[in-house]
Amino acid sequence: MNSEADTLSANSLPAAPTAAPRFGETIRQTGVLFSAQTGAMVVNLLVSLVLLRWMEPTEMGRLAFCLSVILISNLFFEVGIFAAGSRVLALAHNAEDQRRALGALVYFAAAIGALLAMFIAATSPLIDLVFHTDLRWLLMTAAALAFFLPFQLLIELSCQGLNRIRQLAIFQLSLSGLYLSALLVLAVRHRLTAKSALVAYLTATGIAALLTLVQLRPAFQGASQFIRPTLKEARHYGLNLYLARITATASVRLDNFVIKYFVADIALLGLYDRAQKLANPISTLARALAITRFRAFANVKRVPERITKWNTIILLASSLAMAAFGPYLLAHVFPKYADSAPLLVPFAAFNLFAGLFQPYNTFLAARGHSAAIRNIALVVTFVSIVGLFVTVPRYGTLGAAWAGAFTMLLDYLLHLYYYRKSLKAEAPIATQTEK
Repeated sequence: MNSEADTLSANSLPAAPTAAPRFGETIRQTGVLFSAQTGAMVVNLLVSLVLLRWMEPTEMGRLAFCLSVILISNLFFEVGIFAAGSRVLALAHNAEDQRRALGALVYFAAAIGALLAMFIAATSPLIDLVFHTDLRWLLMTAAALAFFLPFQLLIELSCQGLNRIRQLAIFQLSLSGLYLSALLVLAVRHRLTAKSALVAYLTATGIAALLTLVQLRPAFQGASQFIRPTLKEARHYGLNLYLARITATASVRLDNFVIKYFVADIALLGLYDRAQKLANPISTLARALAITRFRAFANVKRVPERITKWNTIILLASSLAMAAFGPYLLAHVFPKYADSAPLLVPFAAFNLFAGLFQPYNTFLAARGHSAAIRNIALVVTFVSIVGLFVTVPRYGTLGAAWAGAFTMLLDYLLHLYYYRKSLKAEAPIATQTEK
């Protein structure tokens, strides 16, 4: 969908030199990122083994709920700054301008992190009141470390805009590796609880983000000149993606809140969370592929058919494998969590559709069609909320899982619709340019 906001954001910055994407480069960068994400996936599997071995479902539920509170709060404070900054970085003319623009984003991240920490500490009593939990002191303990969370999104979107895929890969491996190391130490010392695991995760995020920033080498001298352009871009392009990110995350994170509100036993939330995490790797390659093509998609007219073809084949194969063999493996490898095995089938479908729309989502974002992404997210979030409030009271966690699968199917269909619409909208512009 092309609006005045889209046109303004697309023309508010000077275009970078056009460079058509090379499929060999696509394969190489996707391989690098996917290898790192595969490594991180293996590390996360070890994380799951540690948590499943030493943490009871009740503690797992407490950890999952608190993480949802912190992560969603983080998204509300970001206000589209880093999405706008990613586009500013992608369109920058030279390396020095990129470093200064990155320095401006670091300033933004520090300010957002401070506000986030104060917000979590202030609202923790209200969380207990609304959801009938006893998590106030856990959230207050984690509030200070939540300062580092905005830096995670800063790193991910900056590496995307700069096409620094190797640094992004290192960041993801570092984050997973540091978290696993901390959990192992806690487990050996018999101190692994929801509180200690949450502190370990936030600390690992901070350390990994700082190490990656050192490699990216932001420049703070002269960075102030990029604050105004970033804010200008955030008002249109960034704001639309901010609304899209909030609503999209709500559609996949709101389930934890609805489950906790309607289901008294927080251990069921722990079972739900583990099944969800086991199925998430299905869409890992699709996300890696989309991230590596962000900079290239800004300068092409359509998503290459080779990308969509192989993306679909791999997603179908992995989803069918998870649906067929996942429940059996879960029951035998993690018997304490065997009751969550039926959830793997809807979660496999969820990740299939979530992976299918990734190339289209990145293409729309890179081409400046942020209003389309916003519209998709708003529709999907509304349907997700309705679905959760209808299914969870009656069917519990299984209802939530199937409601999520349906909303991801809708998400994919809407992305396909807006992608085709964007091609038709840009066709007259391309024709005039050629003339």
